[in-house]
Amino acid sequence: MPKIHVERSISIAAPAERVKQLTTDFNEWPAWPPWLCMEPEAKVEVYGTPGQTDHGYRWTGQLVGEGEMQTSSIANGVQELDLTFIKPFRSKARVMLQVEPGNNDDTTNVTWHMHSSLPFFMFFLTRTMTSMIGMDYERGLRMLKEYAETGNVDSSTEVAGIVRLPSIQYVGVEAQSSMSELSSSMQTTMSQAGELATATKLNRTPILAGAIYNSLNINNQHCKHTAFVPLESSQQTTAQNLPLHTIPSGIALKVIHRGSYTNLGNAWSTAMSYQRYKKLKPLKAQPPFECYMNDPDNTAAEDLLTEIFIPLKGRPD
Repeated sequence: MPKIHVERSISIAAPAERVKQLTTDFNEWPAWPPWLCMEPEAKVEVYGTPGQTDHGYRWTGQLVGEGEMQTSSIANGVQELDLTFIKPFRSKARVMLQVEPGNNDDTTNVTWHMHSSLPFFMFFLTRTMTSMIGMDYERGLRMLKEYAETGNVDSSTEVAGIVRLPSIQYVGVEAQSSMSELSSSMQTTMSQAGELATATKLNRTPILAGAIYNSLNINNQHCKHTAFVPLESSQQTTAQNLPLHTIPSGIALKVIHRGSYTNLGNAWSTAMSYQRYKKLKPLKAQPPFECYMNDPDNTAAEDLLTEIFIPLKGRPD
């Protein structure tokens, strides 16, 4: 059977004992793993004694499915767990969390492993599944780091449902980068898009700016994106004959994220999971995009508001 092994690591500016408490006590898990944040209302049952082999939790929800995780052994900073998925399909995996002191007493290194396999007839999904789970682990470790260092995770997600999407006129700058370099690439292109917007004779809209994700290659971890600044609709030509582009009107799945841009992946994961669960058909001609509704230079991270849209097939009512 096709094997899957995922391994991701992070350094946390917190004592190892603090991090061990967050990873070995399942009462803490709703705060930082990358799945339950998609569906806070999912049913979670924690059982057993934290730090012991009888300790585990069960979950049931629409987006997160159904499953169970239980500690099978714990010693010398290494926690091994048995993971069982029941819905949307049955599978099992072995998980390991390795928590080690860093270079000093106030830093900790965490490595998250998963060993699993796919049915033989799904062999062609091995690379994709490995990449997707790896992205989930990266999100989870970032949240664990934030939770251990600050006592909080600046991220909350709300599914607003299917909405009418008005047309959006914009100037934009296209770019491509690896996923690991996406943040820095976005900062550069967003600055360039802002300069283009300033050069026009048109006024900006209440939407501060946004990003269109033209394509994403999960296997190669490569993304093509467009940073854009929305402008008020007008027949005027721009001051320097700059090209204007349009996101057409239609219908879209809308998901709202409040919190740090670092955790935006939580909202995208929620949006994609909701789309699959509801069997909504995306409009391939219009890539998904996000809109930034307030200024990060003048807004606390926990109050940053981002609206995510996945355009869908069909017409607005």
